[in-house]
Amino acid sequence: MKIQTLILALLLSMVVSIAQGQALPTAESSMASALGPNLPNLDGVFHYALSASEVIQYGYYGSGETSYATDLSGNAAYTSRSTVRPFSVLFAGGVILGNQGGQGTTSFWNIAASQGYVTRHWIFNISDSFSFLPQSPTTGLSGIPGVGDLGAVPVQGPTAGPSGGILTTTGERIGNSVSGSVERQLARTTSISGSGSWSVLHYLGSSADGENLDSADVTGVVSLNHRLDALSSVSVSAVYSSYYFTGNSSNLDLPSFQTRGINISYQRVLSRSLSVNATVGPQWISSSNSALIPNSTDVAVSGGLSYLYRNTIHFSASYSRGATQGSGVVPGAFSNGVVGSASRAYGRDWVVSLSGAYTRTSSLATFTPANSLFSATGNYSTVYGGAQVTRRLSTHFSGYASYTAQNQSQDQLSGPSAANVLNGTSQTFGFGVTFTPRSTNLGQF
Repeated sequence: MKIQTLILALLLSMVVSIAQGQALPTAESSMASALGPNLPNLDGVFHYALSASEVIQYGYYGSGETSYATDLSGNAAYTSRSTVRPFSVLFAGGVILGNQGGQGTTSFWNIAASQGYVTRHWIFNISDSFSFLPQSPTTGLSGIPGVGDLGAVPVQGPTAGPSGGILTTTGERIGNSVSGSVERQLARTTSISGSGSWSVLHYLGSSADGENLDSADVTGVVSLNHRLDALSSVSVSAVYSSYYFTGNSSNLDLPSFQTRGINISYQRVLSRSLSVNATVGPQWISSSNSALIPNSTDVAVSGGLSYLYRNTIHFSASYSRGATQGSGVVPGAFSNGVVGSASRAYGRDWVVSLSGAYTRTSSLATFTPANSLFSATGNYSTVYGGAQVTRRLSTHFSGYASYTAQNQSQDQLSGPSAANVLNGTSQTFGFGVTFTPRSTNLGQF
């Protein structure tokens, strides 16, 4: 499991920057805080895995409908050994060859890269996370169910970025999040840090199959961090975010909105295997048109738990509450979400991986636009989960079987956007073979 834990450590900054792009509170990492318990040394080796799979979906493109596809995919990761200029890059992508039903032949691509620079008193970092997806992401590193990467990395994939949230079944989309951060050591146990991010969600093509909202948001964070002892740290942060929306093919006069917050964060390494973090603070929401999106005050919360035991058992869980961009369905939303994943190796030949999430999303808007293209009100309940069993076949080959289920319901939905929103339950079965030429772990990588 070495490469899994390695990527977890190196992508923490990417995950934090993506979450900040959604204006959810996050615990700012300080120079004095640890990334997590029991982290391995960097290996400076390029790892990759190639998979071929058959995927069967029931009910995804409509009640009672069945679709079949052949997926060819791959993952790759590289992390430098440098502690002064740490660099990491992660790729997950492939081609979906639709045989019957579904969207025909399409592709999916996810790339995340991070570059840091560390001096005696300063830490600089810049990162970018890009995704091109034919549907909303759910389980796995790529977000595409059935392709064999469930459990490959015990962190959230594209679901944490602008493409995640309310599930839509069609419409090619680009999600991109760019962030930068700087931290200055003020004293042995105290530092000040600042970060900024820009995220965009853009739908490609026409709205023939349904209208979607393009969105962009900008976030800035300033934090004062203090290490309490060797295992714990605390920080106070001021957060500002601004969200903007446009219709994919219509000149909709949609309002923008802003969020402001002051957060208190706490991080603690409880043991060599277990670490926790929590952030809480008020969140003030205002808009360019208070008659459409009323001004409000709420509480933003985030928290996480990570467990690693002897590189054989991984478990992580997180909770977030706060304003989001609305997943291209509604112009702004307030969400409560829980995400969890687990992976365990049984000997040298078996790995079992689990992943799941639940989100309750409520539109910030209290109106329906005059042209009725969008339902701007309503509540959405989204739940999905997956399981994968992987078996070693030889030194570099493994086989897997996976199952993913997802359900989504909403109390109000009308207009062309209804054609794209998942309504009901769907199931996905995947079977495939993975080739890992530099395998340090069963299956992926």
